[in-house]
Amino acid sequence: MFKRIAVTGTLAGLNMGFWLFLIGALAARIIYGPQFAPEDKFEPDQISAWYFFWTKLVIGVFFGLLFTGLYEAVPLSRRVAGISGGLKYALLLWLIVSLWGLSHKVMYETLQAQKQVFWLVYSLGGYIGYGLAFGYLCRRWGNGARAKDTGSPLSRG
Repeated sequence: MFKRIAVTGTLAGLNMGFWLFLIGALAARIIYGPQFAPEDKFEPDQISAWYFFWTKLVIGVFFGLLFTGLYEAVPLSRRVAGISGGLKYALLLWLIVSLWGLSHKVMYETLQAQKQVFWLVYSLGGYIGYGLAFGYLCRRWGNGARAKDTGSPLSRG
């Protein structure tokens, strides 16, 4: 079972990382302008596309494994059977995490609209990437990381 979770989580997480990088770059350009970051956050020589790309892949794999493990641990009455189910699962996770994060900022009056809009859009892009890949893998290989004998890597071990 761990091998199945690892394969699904890693593949979906890599897709999540790619979408984090892509949506993060677009959102940063739109929200922060040509410097791609809030003023005084980075020195000019610290902004490297390669650094941001590989770190997003690592972040994506970590959360892909975490979310896939969570999916397997929760006794759901309906399992993800395709891309739309994967998107619903990912958007539910995004909504829970985002509302939790917003609640603290609103409660302690530390909400900064520009930064919050960036993080909401950035994280939504990553969750959508995860949901697309996770749903696709569920449809292709069976019922997610709990796939039966379909001949896929998820059905072994």
